[in-house]
Amino acid sequence: MTGEGGALLLPIKIELPDGFLDEEVRCGYTVSAEMKKLWAVELDLLVEFDRVCREHGITYFADSGTLLGAVRHKGFIPWDDDIDVAMFREDYRKLVRIAGQEFQHPYFFQTPYSDPGLVMGGSRLRNSDTTLISDFENHRPYQNKGCFIDIFVLDYVPERAAALKTTKLFLKGYWRILRYASYYEHYFRPGKTYSVKRRLLGRFSLILKCIFGITNLSRSYEKCCSRWSESHTEKISPLEAERGKYTYQKDWYNSAAWVPFEHISIPVPNGYHEVLSSMFGEYMVMKRISTLHRPLLFDAETPYSEYSRKR
Repeated sequence: MTGEGGALLLPIKIELPDGFLDEEVRCGYTVSAEMKKLWAVELDLLVEFDRVCREHGITYFADSGTLLGAVRHKGFIPWDDDIDVAMFREDYRKLVRIAGQEFQHPYFFQTPYSDPGLVMGGSRLRNSDTTLISDFENHRPYQNKGCFIDIFVLDYVPERAAALKTTKLFLKGYWRILRYASYYEHYFRPGKTYSVKRRLLGRFSLILKCIFGITNLSRSYEKCCSRWSESHTEKISPLEAERGKYTYQKDWYNSAAWVPFEHISIPVPNGYHEVLSSMFGEYMVMKRISTLHRPLLFDAETPYSEYSRKR
């Protein structure tokens, strides 16, 4: 637990700089005190994640908006509400093997296997003594809904454009099947009309779930994401991020450089300029893009389990 001036206690281990939790204006955007609490919990999760990775020789990189924030703002993008990291499949497999022993309460390493119902090829590190329920996961069946950071996986992908396109389309379809199988009641509500294609895919998803189970379907999806991992091509992609929308050159991730991020340091890929240019174009030009998560409920001082009992 840490406090600032004795006025606030958060379930985190890191010490926060004086005034960190105060509302402030950054780049003309007002960052509320509530958002600062969320940032503080996420920074603590990142520090704990970094500790485990360092102790086990696991390499990771800031990803997506977190990478952009590190390079352009030396911290969070003022209107961002999450932290994303990425690592190669071999490092991710090592992390999965040791996560259960290394991450102790309140930290929880959430995968489709440790908390069935999570649909993603990567994982999340959550703080179980907090609550973060966003619009996209409000009806999700997994249990832990504490504040989190996303952990994505960098997989090798085929060099040929046609093979890459086929891989992306297949994974997009498989991902949709997983979502329908896991959250059928959310996507198909009584009294609403759906296209024939959607209804057939929904029924097919339920049949697969009944035959194989959601855990086996998740394992199969992960294998599909990593099917090119032994080929070591020159192209890689965080396939989980928007079903492989972004593809990078392997040599952009040959090494990591540590840069300031708020009051800590985080690793960025050596080719961060090429990565960010691929994702955002002229990335140093400020563009207000709405956040993906849009929290419905955030409480930095109350475990998600207490809210679950009330719902």
